[in-house]
Amino acid sequence: MAQISDPLRVFRTTPMTEQEISSSNELQQHIAALREAIETSVGKRIQTPKDFDYLSQVIEERQGEHVSVSTLKRIWGYVPSSSMPRRSTLNILAQLVGNRDWDDFCNKDFSCSTDENAQTVIEREVKDPSRKRATTITAILLVGIVIALSFIIRARTTPASLILHAGQTFATVDDYLDIFDAHDRQTPWSVPVPNHPGLIIWGPRYHHPDWHNEGNADSLMPTITEYWQPADTTGFTPAAIAIRNADNYLRVTSFAELRITFMVGLPGKPSYTFLGVYCLDESCSDTARLVWKRIATECDLNHLDLLNQLRYKP
Repeated sequence: MAQISDPLRVFRTTPMTEQEISSSNELQQHIAALREAIETSVGKRIQTPKDFDYLSQVIEERQGEHVSVSTLKRIWGYVPSSSMPRRSTLNILAQLVGNRDWDDFCNKDFSCSTDENAQTVIEREVKDPSRKRATTITAILLVGIVIALSFIIRARTTPASLILHAGQTFATVDDYLDIFDAHDRQTPWSVPVPNHPGLIIWGPRYHHPDWHNEGNADSLMPTITEYWQPADTTGFTPAAIAIRNADNYLRVTSFAELRITFMVGLPGKPSYTFLGVYCLDESCSDTARLVWKRIATECDLNHLDLLNQLRYKP
């Protein structure tokens, strides 16, 4: 597997515990099987924002239940999430593919349940001794796997679908804002990343008539020069324009912003293109113009906190 050149992948310094690996693996296997069953049932792969809209509508039509698009995106891994799906949501999705509920889909395998207690486990084993034997064998195998993995696993890697790569395109602003769960769309060209102070989702237009956004489009803009010079200067004196640029410079330098950048209007690319993560190049910037330099070409959506390690890199 090729290594990522930018320091945006997080590595765990201690092995996962046996309980973490076994419980997480089993639940993820069942959820993966549920996703596959649903895609088979609806007759299409669920991969794009429109697919999730479609699936949410199918659930309402077939089940009379509502599962939000954002919830479906988290279950499919389209957006990062650290929480497990709700039991009620899993029940609805299991019913979509002809099961009574989530447990029925799991063939009443207690290990996949998200909220059952030990008494329920004991009752199932008493009713079905063969299940106990099968579970014991499975547990032995898992312990062997855990022991082997404990010597080699030192990291939790991120699925490729949760890493943005320079050059990826998005049809609309909503398509890329949704993956950050950024719901404030009042200024869609500049949206703070929720719960991450100083991280901005930036959507500049190449050669904007007022902000210009100049740079080398052929190499996906390793730097972006930004300055405010309105196309229509009616009512603006040179002094007023200079003051606005100076204010912008002082604001940006005060907050040490990092910008996760999606640019629209690049030559031959009518949609929004992910360019990477940018910080201000203070050595080239002044009160007349800002120069943004790319410091990472990939962005790990599961570990946005790591971007802070790049904030003050030269």
